[in-house]
Amino acid sequence: MSHKTPNSLVGMLKSGRLDIIGAVLGLVGALLMLPLQLLASQVYIQTLPLVLGVASLLYLLASRTQSESTIATLSPQAARLLPSVSVVCMAALVGLATFQGSRTLLYYDIAAMTGMLLVAQVFFTDDSEFSPALILTQVVLLGLVVRLTALMTSPGYIGIDVWTHMSNWTAAIYESQSLQPIADRKYFASPLFHLLVAGAALLFDIGVREALFLSLGVAMPISVLFVYATTRLLVGVRWAVFAATAYAMVGHVVEWGIHLIPTSLGLIFFLAILYSLTRVLHLDYKLRDFVLVVFFSIAVILTHQISAFIMLVFTGAGLLAQFVLSFGLFNPRLSNVLDFSPQDTVNLTGLLAFDLGLITFMWSLTPYQGGTFLATIFSYLENTVREGAGFLALANPQSSGDATASEAVQQVPTLMDTVVKYLDVSGFLLLLLLTIVGSMYVLRRENASHATFTGVVATIAMLVFVFGFPLFGIRTFVPGRWFAFLAAPMAVIAALGVAFLVKNLTPRTAVVMLLLFTVAFPTMTALASHGTLDSPPFADTQTRYSYTDGELAAASTIADISPDDDQQPLHTDHPYQTIFDRREQQPVKAMTVANGTASTANETIVYRTYQRDGAAYVRDSAGFAYQPSLSERQVCSGARDVTYSNGEVTLCTVAGSGGDA
Repeated sequence: MSHKTPNSLVGMLKSGRLDIIGAVLGLVGALLMLPLQLLASQVYIQTLPLVLGVASLLYLLASRTQSESTIATLSPQAARLLPSVSVVCMAALVGLATFQGSRTLLYYDIAAMTGMLLVAQVFFTDDSEFSPALILTQVVLLGLVVRLTALMTSPGYIGIDVWTHMSNWTAAIYESQSLQPIADRKYFASPLFHLLVAGAALLFDIGVREALFLSLGVAMPISVLFVYATTRLLVGVRWAVFAATAYAMVGHVVEWGIHLIPTSLGLIFFLAILYSLTRVLHLDYKLRDFVLVVFFSIAVILTHQISAFIMLVFTGAGLLAQFVLSFGLFNPRLSNVLDFSPQDTVNLTGLLAFDLGLITFMWSLTPYQGGTFLATIFSYLENTVREGAGFLALANPQSSGDATASEAVQQVPTLMDTVVKYLDVSGFLLLLLLTIVGSMYVLRRENASHATFTGVVATIAMLVFVFGFPLFGIRTFVPGRWFAFLAAPMAVIAALGVAFLVKNLTPRTAVVMLLLFTVAFPTMTALASHGTLDSPPFADTQTRYSYTDGELAAASTIADISPDDDQQPLHTDHPYQTIFDRREQQPVKAMTVANGTASTANETIVYRTYQRDGAAYVRDSAGFAYQPSLSERQVCSGARDVTYSNGEVTLCTVAGSGGDA
């Protein structure tokens, strides 16, 4: 064991160490944020002060020592056995999903165990046995298994927006072999997703659904290698593998691997930008490196508007980092314990101006809701600031604008509701804790570089959009879509943080920390709602965003026999109503259930057994969404006749009206 030299916290503060000052300020900030918990029960308000405080304490504890520690590692025999065990577990996942027809709680338990095996290999394999290629292969393979089993065992698609993009637009583009079907849509100026899927269908002579899965569905888990390549530029190979492993497991990342929409493709291009721009900032780049940054920037602009804006924020963070570094607060040295290399800052003004100009030009030509996309978004933002903004006018960042989330539930939560609420955010918060530690590490003068400081500034800026603006009721930027993008720079900076902690904490403390992460992180992310949209492990609490064959067949039949009249809409639960709206173009509204029965006698109701057995949302008399357990008798009571039923779905109409069949 190497010798440890304690340092005085007061002495480090007096010496002006920015990292120590930052950690102390973080601790003070965590204490100051605690009273907010008395004003709001939003899950992040309850948890973020704790995460910030623990991260600050961990950093201060680790900073009191200077020498590296050595932790226990796996025996060579165990290190060689774990990859085989993880592959067997993945094979079991495939067999289990195939046999049971969906992903079940047992499936998620095995997936969590497989994740533990991967993280254990990263943390505890001795250097002589450590094989980054072998572990990364397992990471990609697990990603493919988890995502493809979800996709292939779900009839149709998983999610909400995908039904519009695939059933309507991509299918029409495939048939017409032109962009005319989306000529009046905002994706006419950002058609790469639809062209990719339609092109794959034509190339391989398969349906658009299969083309989506074989193209974007396969590309998503492979794209985590960009996170590895980015982190490898900044830190040792072990921690680069950690970054890729952690990122691949985040529930929000898994979500866009099963809910395949333009956001998914935009995320891939964003990861490519993260790598190529970090390479430009960190190395003596050549022209081709900068051309790659420009190429991927154009690609993301032509794919997805929100992804393009996130890319703009990231690029702007690089420029802001360069500006801060120009004040001379940081003085990178030739080397340090994490093998940083010195590099000059790069002028990003031209790149930012190019991206901003192209985005402005494209958005000013993009049709959206009767105007241009640019004008409409500014109008939304202006109205929000003028009418709805205010401190603690809370908008849940995970529900705001997120196509796979519902409105805030206004009811007394059950114990299971509370457990799931914290389970859904715990994995992200664990990664955030390590990110905060890594950010403080970067603040130390000899550890700062343009690339690492850009990662810190980008993370902070994106956190403002995810948590800061929703705190004031501003949800125009659709913060729910940002998490998977935010997790990428977080994983990179978190790798610096965990490397620092392992090198500076006592061996016993470091092992305890790593073991806790090894067990907790894969478990929490495997069970989180965002990564299990197709078949939630807790079916009566987490909402399912996929549909059975019977539910899809019923939606088609009911749309055929129901009048296409806005004055006579169907009423059903969320998310089932989105199938009628997006796939069938049938007028539909949210069902209102008050005092245990459907409230309005003249409504045409679509009931499904999932309203009894699952976690579907309906509205109460005040318009708030909640998740009651409803029987067919409760919903189809009163003066209603059953005009259609297939055992899973029932259509209830006003007595004597019937359908058009």
